[in-house]
Formats: sequence, structure tokens, C-alpha cells
Amino acid sequence: MGKINRYLYILLFSFLLLPPAYAGFTRTFMTMQIVVNEDGSATIRNDIRFYMDSPDSIDLYKLSLKTTNDIAGWRQRLGLNDIRYYVDTAKVQIEKVTIQAYSPDTCNFDQTACYGTLSYEYKIKPPTNATGLVKIEKYIKPRVIRYSLNTDYLSFETSAVGEKFIPERTSVEIVIPQDSINVKMSPMPVEYIETIPRGANKFTWQGRLVLTNSELIFERKVSLMTELVEFFNALFSTVVTWVFSLQGIIILVSIVMIWVGYYLLKQQSKK
Repeated sequence: MGKINRYLYILLFSFLLLPPAYAGFTRTFMTMQIVVNEDGSATIRNDIRFYMDSPDSIDLYKLSLKTTNDIAGWRQRLGLNDIRYYVDTAKVQIEKVTIQAYSPDTCNFDQTACYGTLSYEYKIKPPTNATGLVKIEKYIKPRVIRYSLNTDYLSFETSAVGEKFIPERTSVEIVIPQDSINVKMSPMPVEYIETIPRGANKFTWQGRLVLTNSELIFERKVSLMTELVEFFNALFSTVVTWVFSLQGIIILVSIVMIWVGYYLLKQQSKK
């Protein structure tokens, strides 16, 4: 009995390693949401909708629901190259990836074809040096911070002439902080034709849309208290860094030695 169970496990494992050539999965639509935070970090969510054209596809998907929980694994099981990160991971730091696959739905009458949805979310770390999805320029004017979305770091398809574009049957929604002002966006989102009204913070690009030379720039005006706190935090950080540097330690030791020498001379003069 033990040998039979072992053989069953081997057979199941081998089945999982087989390429899904016999099962058909067709990507029908993808929605992508980019939420930009005040510190320049971001949260990206991808919802990929796909069609399963046979009972084999449905069975493989149901099995994958129990055995697969990473981006590469889902891409392999469904044979969909759309299941990936849509940022340049060499220039953008990713963390906290979560995946949610949903049960088959919208099936035909005899359950031989269904639709499915795979959702996954990942966090983008705040910008550091030359990395980051969002560029931050602090205090370009008093109490004003400017944000620029690095669209070159978004990873979409490239045409034969080298133009990056959002593919067909794809929607990209960008959400910026609610207190954003002076928003500039090119190409224009589908919600607005000529100008972006004050207070707008959700914008949508839809495929097929060329992103070459695209931009999204906005500003935020922080409170005076926030500006003061950030100034003193930066000053404190600079002082601490200097104190614990080699130059700082040498100067501090020299000051202590001078004080000790002065104290000893003063004590000697009293005798």
C-alpha cells in the first residue's frame, strides 16, 4: 500500500511538471492599478482575466489553485507570459508580493469552458539614489514637493520601431495622493480630453497606447510643521553621520584631549 501511495505522489508530481500544451488558456483582459504614495513608494495590482477552453484546462487550473503560489509558477502552469512584473526590476525594488487566484466562473452549460481571474499585488519601495518608480524633488518652491512617474521603468511591450506601448485589452489606472496639485499628464487619460481639473487623482490609460515620451508629474504642498520636522530630522541625521565618521571621531577626541589638558593645567596652577 505504501508503494502505491508513493507511485501516486510521483505521478502527481510528474503531472505538475508537464508543460500545459494540452490545456488552453487565453488571456482576455488585464487591469493594472498603480497607487503612488506620499513617500514615493507605490502599490501595483494586476488582475488578469483568462479563458479556459476545455475540461483539461479547468482541471489543471483547479489543481494549480492548491499547488501554485508564485508568479513564475503561475506563468508556467497557464502558459501566459502576461503573468509577470510590469516594472524594470533592475531599477525598481519589489517587496511583499501577494497572489490571489479565484475559482472558475462564467462557465458554459456543460462546464467544459470557463473563465478565471488571477490577481497579484506587489509593493514598490521608495526611491533611493537612481532607483525607484517615482522621482521626488523636495521643496522646489517653499513647502512644495514634486513627483514624477518614471514611465521608462514600466515594463510593457516594445514595437518593431522601438516604441513602448500598453497592449490591447489592457487598462492601466494610476492613483496619486488626494491633495495633489498641478497635475501634468501625457498622453491624456481617458477621463479627460484637454485639461485635468483640480482635485482629480485617478487617471486611466488604455491599450493600445504608445508610452514613448509619456509623463505624469504632480506636486503636493506640505504643511509648515511637516517641513520643519523634515528639516530637523535631516539635520539630526547629518550630525549623527558626521559624529560617527572618522573625521568626526578625530575632532571629538581632540576636543576632549584639549579640555582634559586645560583642566589639568588649571588644577596645577591652583597648587
